[in-house]
Formats: sequence, C-alpha cells, structure tokens
Amino acid sequence: MSNYSSIKDLVIDTCASEGQFPSYEKLTGLVLQCFPNSKWQKTHYAWYKSKIKRGQILVPGFEEGNDLASDPVESEIEESIEASLSLERDLHSYLAKAVHEIEKGLVLLTDGIEHQIDAGRIDILAKDSAGQLVVIELKAGIAKDAALGQLLGYIGCVAEKSTGNSVRGILIASDFDKRVVYAAKALPQIKLIKYKVAFQLQEIT
Repeated sequence: MSNYSSIKDLVIDTCASEGQFPSYEKLTGLVLQCFPNSKWQKTHYAWYKSKIKRGQILVPGFEEGNDLASDPVESEIEESIEASLSLERDLHSYLAKAVHEIEKGLVLLTDGIEHQIDAGRIDILAKDSAGQLVVIELKAGIAKDAALGQLLGYIGCVAEKSTGNSVRGILIASDFDKRVVYAAKALPQIKLIKYKVAFQLQEIT
C-alpha cells in the first residue's frame, strides 16, 4: 500500500484505480489501514462521495456526476451531512481562538488544536486556571454514547502520559442524549456544554 499524505489523496487514488466510488466497507478499511488514528465515519464517506459526484473534487477519469448519481432523498441527506460537517469545522475554528468562552480561565496549549495522541486526535486540549489539563470534544449535532466514550478514551490516554496532572473533559454539542446526561452526572471529571447558533442577517439587494 502506497503512503498517502492525506485521506483525500487516498480517496482520489482509490476511485481512479477502480473507476467508481468504492463501498463504505472497502474505503473505511483502506482509511483505517493508512490513517489508524483518523476519526473517519460514515458522514465523511458521504461527504467525499457528494464532492466527487458534483465535480468539486476531481478524480482522473471521472466526469462530473459519473455513475454516482443519486435520488433527491439521498442528495438531501448528503447536503445535510455536509452542512453538519461545515458547522463542526466552524465551531472548532471559533472555539480554538476563544477557549475562555468555554470556561473562564481556560488557556489553549501550544499544540492544543487537533492534538494527536495514541487514542486519536483531540479537538482542543487546554489547561484551566488551576493547571489541570482539559480535553475538549466538539459535536455539531446531538452527542450520543459514542461521543462520551470517545471523550473518556482521550482523557484516559492523556492521564496515562501526564505525570502528576489530573485530567478532565468537556463535551460540547447542540444537545445531548439522555443517557449521556445521566452518565455525565456520575462522572465528576466530565462537563457538558450546549451551544446555540445565532444567525445574523444582512441585506444584499
């Protein structure tokens, strides 16, 4: 298997060599083989498929739309997924520059954005006013069990490598599954924060 500098390069090369967009199972296997710490999910698969189908990501030998045409329902799902991923990127970008808005006294670590550890890639890693490490995980939609499990895994990994430092976590989402709320109440090192999006309208014409 060739070495790829990014998941995008892998997706393009795989599509070009097969002449079609690969199945979710096949592409996921390739991604995890080449990028074992990736946060690859079905939403990313759908996003790449949508981009290639629309010609926004060019693949040698592919014409715009090629054999990836989908029905209107699938297109709506893809657009919803793309909007969700875009919102998560915007949320990440904003909060990385304003961690103090998450919690007073928080300071971003030097390498605290997309901080790579053995368990994966932490969205934001910071320290609070008491010097305690804080792992921050962002979700654009409703946070479910998997999001809490992911955060706990990151906390455990960071704690194992941090001598003398206790570690806690903050999960930020638009809302939370009830089980996540109940679980967080039993975990004193976990804080849940709900965000709200405010729209500003500007008249153009």
